[in-house]
Amino acid sequence: MFDPLPASGGPSRASRPPQTATLARKLIAAAVVSAAVMGTPGHAAAQIQLDVMTFNIRTSNIPDGDNAWQYRKELVAETIRRFAPHVVGMQEAVSEQIEFLTAELPDYRWLGIDRRLNGGQGLSEHTPIFYRHDELAPIESGNFWLTDTPDQPPAPQPPPSNGARRRRGGGRIVTWARFHHLATGRAVHVFNTHLSLRRGQGQIDSVELILERVGALPAGAAVIVMGDFNNVAEHSELWRNATGQGLRDAWLVADERRGPALTLSDFGAPDEGRIERVDWILVGGPIGVRSVETVLYNDRGRYPSDHYPVAARLEVR
Repeated sequence: MFDPLPASGGPSRASRPPQTATLARKLIAAAVVSAAVMGTPGHAAAQIQLDVMTFNIRTSNIPDGDNAWQYRKELVAETIRRFAPHVVGMQEAVSEQIEFLTAELPDYRWLGIDRRLNGGQGLSEHTPIFYRHDELAPIESGNFWLTDTPDQPPAPQPPPSNGARRRRGGGRIVTWARFHHLATGRAVHVFNTHLSLRRGQGQIDSVELILERVGALPAGAAVIVMGDFNNVAEHSELWRNATGQGLRDAWLVADERRGPALTLSDFGAPDEGRIERVDWILVGGPIGVRSVETVLYNDRGRYPSDHYPVAARLEVR
């Protein structure tokens, strides 16, 4: 669906913010470009093409046998390389996965924190946002928790006792950023999340909190909300709530769609006729959706995750 983007940019640093001087130079250059555009008589805001992807990469904390992380990690990296999205919202990523992808994808940097599970030790999942640092700069970023006290991190959960499975519930989080498009000066707000597996009021409350944060943005802001919502698009109260206050489902409003309306892969090819979109890309404000795709890329039947990534080509107008 996407034309490859030219590779550029220096090596990424997994957990460090962009170097201050480098970021300052980029922002000054962007400000000059923006001022030049805005100063043109009869100007219109510059349109930008933005390729985005939501990708539940399946945590490495679970013993998946032949589908364990060590056997599919190269495929995850290659999926991202092939599509070269400007922004990737990942779910379920633990430290070793982030470190591997950072090394394999030097055109990207990332933002996010862990969910404070399993006593740290690199065993707690993140919802990181990876972004192409040659084209985007995060002006603001942060995280909030899908709880009654969203700005207060929950108490860390201890590591599991001997023989117990590592914890994956609790500590649900949203990682967000306001990105500055370096070539045009346009701003884009991105929210990435992974909702609880338990369908019901907890999920609905989580979406309401996300919508509150989106609603607090300036009028006319370009907004992308994406992630694994663990509920079915078009057929759930959760989806109706999520799309009932100005956000639009990229799958439904796209000029072109490719692939099945299914994002749960179970590490295999899609079942014919099965419809279950739990991974969504929602857009708000002056954003058009040129195309959207359920990505079925695989290597001779080996799939990169138990979810298919979803990719969209957006136009910020």
